[in-house]
Amino acid sequence: MKALVVALALLPAVSQGAESKEFVGKLNNLRIGKSGSILLGVKQDEENPLVCREGDWPIGFHLDQAYAQNWLDFLMLARSSNQTIRLGYLPDSSGLCELEYVAAMQGDGFGDIGDEDDLLVETGALGNVALINSNGLTEESYTASGHYGSDVAAAAFDGHTFDEQINDDAGESIHRGLWLIKLDKDTPNWLQIDFGRKVKIAGMRVVLNQKSTDLGRGPRDVTLQVSNDGESYADHESFRLSRVADQTGSLASPVSARYFRLKVINNHGDRTFIEIDELELFQKQQ
Repeated sequence: MKALVVALALLPAVSQGAESKEFVGKLNNLRIGKSGSILLGVKQDEENPLVCREGDWPIGFHLDQAYAQNWLDFLMLARSSNQTIRLGYLPDSSGLCELEYVAAMQGDGFGDIGDEDDLLVETGALGNVALINSNGLTEESYTASGHYGSDVAAAAFDGHTFDEQINDDAGESIHRGLWLIKLDKDTPNWLQIDFGRKVKIAGMRVVLNQKSTDLGRGPRDVTLQVSNDGESYADHESFRLSRVADQTGSLASPVSARYFRLKVINNHGDRTFIEIDELELFQKQQ
């Protein structure tokens, strides 16, 4: 998570009046009006109620302030990645509460940013958590040992195969919608995702288009490797994948890590390429 860093606080000249309050929790609603008004809804509970008007939009601010765009960027990322945040506000039981500041603090008694117990946002019919533009993931979150032409690593996480969209929550296809690399038996071939924080993964799905499956480009023997620092990797589990276009399975044991790397040892017979059209990861057993 590049925008949510340790001890991050986006604070203008904050009013520290005696009536200021702070909410700690998660953002679940965000509304942007054409006039520039921003309305927020949060997940309340009995132990952390808001002293604001009832309804879906109890807190607000306006984009006419110099710092407001930074607030909006921060809040949109926090909502998409399901992060716990702090909202300072001026209470008003009869009307809209005015936002005073937004902040994310690590190790402050409310749980670390990106605690692995925080559930990720799920997408598609099966609950994929690795889709680009979900859970704070961007094109830079995906890397590989290499790629052929424009078939970069991120294209294996865009919700598309070469010939169809397989995730209803996906945006546009990245190039041809697949990751392709020349087969190199002497150098490890791998595809990787960096969640930016420690998350728990319990299953995965590997998808190809039918033509590439028939050519034998799909991965056969693979190892899922994990890391928390991006430098040292541990083998978590090895699989032998079938020569089919779409296969999904659960890990023998769920694993928590920041980096997940699928190491491809060989394919199903093609002498030139290894291909993965889509790699999905799941936080629940499949």
